[in-house]
Amino acid sequence: MKKLFPVLLILLMSCNTKLNMEEENEKLLQADINFSYRSVEAGNHQAFLEFASPDVVLLRPNSYPVVGKKAMKDLYEELSDSSYRLTWKPSYGKVAKSGDLGYTFGIYLLELIEGDQKGQTQQGTYCTIWEKNDKGEWRFVLDTGNQGLEEPKTTE
Repeated sequence: MKKLFPVLLILLMSCNTKLNMEEENEKLLQADINFSYRSVEAGNHQAFLEFASPDVVLLRPNSYPVVGKKAMKDLYEELSDSSYRLTWKPSYGKVAKSGDLGYTFGIYLLELIEGDQKGQTQQGTYCTIWEKNDKGEWRFVLDTGNQGLEEPKTTE
């Protein structure tokens, strides 16, 4: 029994370990920020494929949902992402008490970097739902956005 006591104590302590929710929220927000950085570094399509969960769902305007990583990859093979740069910044994120599901939302910026409309930009809002995989990495399971965010009005 004396030999089993330390093992039981460790098991009990690990079961009672509470998540530091502030820390978990920061990790989630950082995953979203890293996702945006990767979009600039490797291209939008590559970043989306790298940060997507296998059962990902993309909700896009005027389109049926894109369900699954293979469907997303097939879609991206038909489209080019070389004429624009997509970046975003989360405004808020929250992790569920279970620590394995969360969401972020914020503002995105789409910049045209080639073609006749080079230099034009468009802002919008987005929402991404995330889950932790078996390795403890945040991967998104659903992503959607709305375009047409107006420029902030200034008061003079």
